[in-house]
Amino acid sequence: MAVIYGDLHIHIGRTSQGRGVKITASPQLTLDNIPKTARQKGLGLLGIVDAATSGVLCDLKQLLKEGELKPLAGGGYQWQGITLFLGHEVELAHSTGKEAHFLAYFPDLERLENYATKLSPWVTNPSLSTQRLKVGPDAWLQMVVENGGVTLAAHAFTPHKGVYGNCVRRLGEMFTDPHLIKGLELGLSANTDMALQISDTHRYAYVSNSDAHSLGTISREFTAYDLPAVNFEEWIHALAHNGQGIVATHGLEPLLGKYYRSFCRKCQFLANEDYPLLECPRCKQPMIIGVWDRLREIKDSTAKAQKRPPYRSHVPLLMLPGVGPKFYGELTKKLGTEREIMYTVALETIADVAGTALARQIEAVRLGNLPMLPGGGGKYGRVTKVK
Repeated sequence: MAVIYGDLHIHIGRTSQGRGVKITASPQLTLDNIPKTARQKGLGLLGIVDAATSGVLCDLKQLLKEGELKPLAGGGYQWQGITLFLGHEVELAHSTGKEAHFLAYFPDLERLENYATKLSPWVTNPSLSTQRLKVGPDAWLQMVVENGGVTLAAHAFTPHKGVYGNCVRRLGEMFTDPHLIKGLELGLSANTDMALQISDTHRYAYVSNSDAHSLGTISREFTAYDLPAVNFEEWIHALAHNGQGIVATHGLEPLLGKYYRSFCRKCQFLANEDYPLLECPRCKQPMIIGVWDRLREIKDSTAKAQKRPPYRSHVPLLMLPGVGPKFYGELTKKLGTEREIMYTVALETIADVAGTALARQIEAVRLGNLPMLPGGGGKYGRVTKVK
């Protein structure tokens, strides 16, 4: 088995010319800085989802010209020891006016550029990330397919631009040919068992990606793939038949996600009932609907017969109490990649280098009993100290 760890939802904060791309992303999130961070995290496969924006596309073409990007047989590029896929996140409007985010990936720069050219009349500002398109979902999907692209629903269950969380109960309500969508991102507040409650999702592969807006959040979610060759064609094959080439999804523990439970902005009330809350029990105002609450609301399946790759709840090292950026750098220098620290380095070794308190927290992560408080309303949950 040739397992490779991939995070295919990474934004760009600034181009090489210093121009903003993802306005809410860190200016340190650049093409120059990403490969080193990815190696530090233990990743071998990356997806840049602002590759079709004008400035990033220009930077990528320059990297290709300089030999920094090396085309792979089967699609994708070798980039400083990492495989790179070229992606584009867009915002599509449902007929109700509600919006959802989707991801497209392309095998090479030529087809990415052809897609970007066809898309340009329907984009207000081609230099910025995640533009709302002035074209319908079917027309966009056709542009992707015509250029050899593959599509995923981004953070599919969140109330903030997730297609199931915000727009529809079935993708057929948004697309004429929903089977052309090849997979769903579970997002930071959902896991496989939660997604399986919706029967419409059963035809799709489930993947985990970080939606990184900073260097530190790269790999906070990632997917382990079994790829005979690490290229675009093999990745497409891995997504088929409910993710036949996916070994495991390593997703953020859902309680830590920003939208796990419903939240009332007025009362600052976070739901904790064992039934879905859509309206605040205190002030009777609509709440920011949590992923747990939304999926319970539209649940239509137990899906016990669905066989899926395991979902492994992941807690990023930087979310553990006492671990700041400087200490993080020291740990990865002495103990290995973040993935190795969280999963494979002996606890005794961690205790010798970082102290018993951190070793106990990592042990709790591995055992699935780390204490934490749930998130909601746009605020992350948080880890509490292990006693």
